[in-house]
Amino acid sequence: MKIGLCSWSYNRTFASGKMDLEKLLHITAEELKVGGIDIIDVHFKNTEPDYLLKIKKLATDLQITISAVSPGNSFGKDKEEDEKAEIETVNKWTDIAYLLGAPNLRIFAGWAPKEKHKELWPKVVNSIKECAKYAATKGITLAIESHNGGGYLPTSVETHKLLDDVTSPWVKLNLDTGNYQDGDIYAALKKSMPYTTHMHAKIHKITKDGKEQEFDYDKIFRILKDANYRGFFNVEYEGKEDELEYVPISIDMIRRYACKYGI
Repeated sequence: MKIGLCSWSYNRTFASGKMDLEKLLHITAEELKVGGIDIIDVHFKNTEPDYLLKIKKLATDLQITISAVSPGNSFGKDKEEDEKAEIETVNKWTDIAYLLGAPNLRIFAGWAPKEKHKELWPKVVNSIKECAKYAATKGITLAIESHNGGGYLPTSVETHKLLDDVTSPWVKLNLDTGNYQDGDIYAALKKSMPYTTHMHAKIHKITKDGKEQEFDYDKIFRILKDANYRGFFNVEYEGKEDELEYVPISIDMIRRYACKYGI
């Protein structure tokens, strides 16, 4: 297993203007001392090739792997032109991931009123299939993330059904340890490991001495160890405390568990 960072951990700091991607890459390498980063789309200043190549070179110089790029998207639109636009967005970010050397593109299934899920589900499946065909030409794996904001994939049941319906080797999971709404999230995580290509280590409530209060990381690390997970496990801090103080605490906690379980 490889420990990394999701740039969303510093989202409020980005919004305040106190953080940019170049600074975060230095923090990732020199202060957090982890080897990978998952970059959320809004944290890029722009998507011009010259800027993206600058980011790629800086990450390379700092010996950081860009493990994933994460755009926002939502399939299952009522209007065909809106659905086409979502496909074009994902394909654009597939090109960006390819340019940056990121093997994974984190995507969402999307959001719609619950009463329309059954009607729009085939459209979601078909759109992801279409994006997967394009991603395959670039060697990029689409890593679907279920989201704790609801949407088409509230639990592992819908998530696994989507993967089974899409049936593409280029579509797997970005498994977030805090997003499933199953009754037993740890059982759901365990069942999801065979589908997983990339992971987020969700941190919601961590104490100053590095104890996460909402999620049981002993259970999570046993799951990782049993599954022989060897991909990136990127900390995604979403707590209410100061990110500059608590993200390093979160990284240290994950590092301690990795040492404890020998992975």
